Amino acid sequence: MTKNILIMALALSLGMLTGCGAPSPKLVGNFSMTLKDYDQAVTHYEKALQDDPDSVILLTSLGRAYYNLGKYDKAEENFKGATEVKEGYPDAVFYLGLCAIAKDDRKAGFEIMDSFKYAGKPEVTKSVRSMARQLTDNTDDSSEYITKKMFQSWDDGMKAEHQAQTGKG
Repeated sequence: MTKNILIMALALSLGMLTGCGAPSPKLVGNFSMTLKDYDQAVTHYEKALQDDPDSVILLTSLGRAYYNLGKYDKAEENFKGATEVKEGYPDAVFYLGLCAIAKDDRKAGFEIMDSFKYAGKPEVTKSVRSMARQLTDNTDDSSEYITKKMFQSWDDGMKAEHQAQTGKG
């Protein structure tokens, strides 16, 4: 209950500061995700999707909320919806691979990750694919360990992209 009040207070404060009035369901969903209140995030993203059912960002955000709740089938449904709206949407494809791994279908998960492509971000593509190939044969690794390493590969790829764009090492 306290967390819900905090989410609404933050959202309302931001709305008042920007002169926008009541916060959008997407914004409240984003606050909920930040506070790791995934049930509330689901509620607000579902409400936002009523107004914008083809939003890949909302579909992916809702999928992430379900993923964090351990509801991998519901997460997968939303990630697939995002890829139907925008084929190959990288965030959704990445999470589809993670869902398969979490559901103990490592072969499918690693196939998704091995063919992963983030258009315009070759370092992310390379990093994710490389990590997937490294982990494929490690049958003793837990799903949690694999997930951690895959997120690390995404982050490492993003850092490499930033370095390549800014010339900073």
